[in-house]
Amino acid sequence: MFTFTIRDAEFLNEFMGKIRTYVNKSYKYTMSYLASQVVCDYKDNERLILISINKSAYQNLYSFFHLNDNHMQYAAFSCLENALYAMRMYYMLVTNPGDMHTYITSSNFSLEESEKREEEKQQEYSEGQEPFSIKEFYNSLHLFNTFVLKSPAISSQLYDRNLYLGLSCGKELSDELQNEVRKNFIGAYLSLSIHTKMFFNGGLDEELEDFESELDDDFREYVKRFS
Repeated sequence: MFTFTIRDAEFLNEFMGKIRTYVNKSYKYTMSYLASQVVCDYKDNERLILISINKSAYQNLYSFFHLNDNHMQYAAFSCLENALYAMRMYYMLVTNPGDMHTYITSSNFSLEESEKREEEKQQEYSEGQEPFSIKEFYNSLHLFNTFVLKSPAISSQLYDRNLYLGLSCGKELSDELQNEVRKNFIGAYLSLSIHTKMFFNGGLDEELEDFESELDDDFREYVKRFS
């Protein structure tokens, strides 16, 4: 089991555990939402597509946790990247019916082109809009995973001036690699929070809403400690 040993380790480990719980609660809620023809009105083919994309997002999140626990951080970060891509896809198909139609009827659908058109409509963030961007987080993670950001991706294999030669990153992770894990857990939490908001709640799952409020309080504490 992966545990932080860096600064504020006790707080980070507790927060990481709550994020795991949030993934479970969010997955159960979003899938029950998509399966209900009462609370969401989709055609059968649209519903199947959204269920598949949503399940892909959560399966990759679960894999991110599992691989991280086994100190296979490169593989874990790749799974997180895949989860973020699925979240981006889900957002565009749900918010743009034209994209859903193109995705179903054509093999030429491009998520990147769809997002570009959306960005051209909204060149500036509207007041009060969440500044965190799943796409921007995805792009930065992709640079790490493809070794474009060579220094952190390679030096993260070092621990106590030694290079770990095994398949995993070793049982003792460098502070630098732990910080990469820390940042990615926060990015995963913020991305999942945005994704979950795509599913209207409004009292449908009060337990989930209460837990989200608790996590938000913890995140505010996290910002204070690491800003």
